[in-house]
Amino acid sequence: MTQANKKMIKNPPIIKKVVEEMGGTIKKVIPERGYFYINLHGEKIFVSRKFKISSNLISGGEITRFKDLTYMILKEEGLPTPKTICIYRKAVSKNNVDKKLNTLSFPIVIKDAKGSNSKGVFTNIKDLPEAKKIIKEQLNNFSSLVAQEMIFGKEFRILVLKNNVIGALELIPPRIFGDGKNTIASLIATKQKKLTQKTALDDSLIETLREQGFNLENVPEEGREIYIKKNSCLAEGGETRDVTDIVNEDIKKICIKATRTVGKYLSGIDIMCDDISKNASGKNFNIIEINGKPDLYIHYNPTHGQTRNVIKEIINFILELRKNE
Repeated sequence: MTQANKKMIKNPPIIKKVVEEMGGTIKKVIPERGYFYINLHGEKIFVSRKFKISSNLISGGEITRFKDLTYMILKEEGLPTPKTICIYRKAVSKNNVDKKLNTLSFPIVIKDAKGSNSKGVFTNIKDLPEAKKIIKEQLNNFSSLVAQEMIFGKEFRILVLKNNVIGALELIPPRIFGDGKNTIASLIATKQKKLTQKTALDDSLIETLREQGFNLENVPEEGREIYIKKNSCLAEGGETRDVTDIVNEDIKKICIKATRTVGKYLSGIDIMCDDISKNASGKNFNIIEINGKPDLYIHYNPTHGQTRNVIKEIINFILELRKNE
């Protein structure tokens, strides 16, 4: 162990001692990552073993980098997010995994806790044996995983810049439309002919079709809409629809609060809900993920609707910040 690491491990007891002398308390959260809250003078400060002070006093980069931290922070602040458990390679045991998974209702999704761009994501896991098998295999690839109850509804990406929603998109999963002549397999091949990433004709696709009453050899009637994936995937032919003008004010406030909670000025928030234009309370509404480095290109030339020049707004915001330094 290096001298630097020894000093890092010695930090927590000293921090705890000083905080208690100041009349505060320490609350541990996610011990595997070494994070905790300082409660002092009516304020709550989220820190790691070492203080990392950014301009807004929160290590926002780390919070959005690790999904387990994101979900924990959102839950702590009372923001709506699916029930989630975390599994760490260095703290895993059979009983530990079983106990945690048994707190969830299936189907669930399992994700790499540090993953991005839909990598390391396993959806629609229907039972405990399947979940345990995936976890056992994937802990060889990833040091930590999150398992989360699946939420169903329409998927949206909300782009927040400080106190404003500057762009919002509905993310539509890859789909085909029947023409009354060709099979579903043929329609998929035609749709994805020019795409470098194709939707695999595997069990997942067959199950998705079966749930809609179809198989690969069916010839759907003209105009019949059929989804070939359950989640949005632009690389496989998913579509985008600009909905910026219809986002409900209550939903805007929730997304702005979530962005502030994770210590960001800019974030891309993935939410699931039935209707983006209606109040979030009393209906299916959940924050699925917060992206600290959101894709911006998706707000330009969407499949449906108008372009939002979000980059211009972000640059103007940065310039204004610098004026006030």
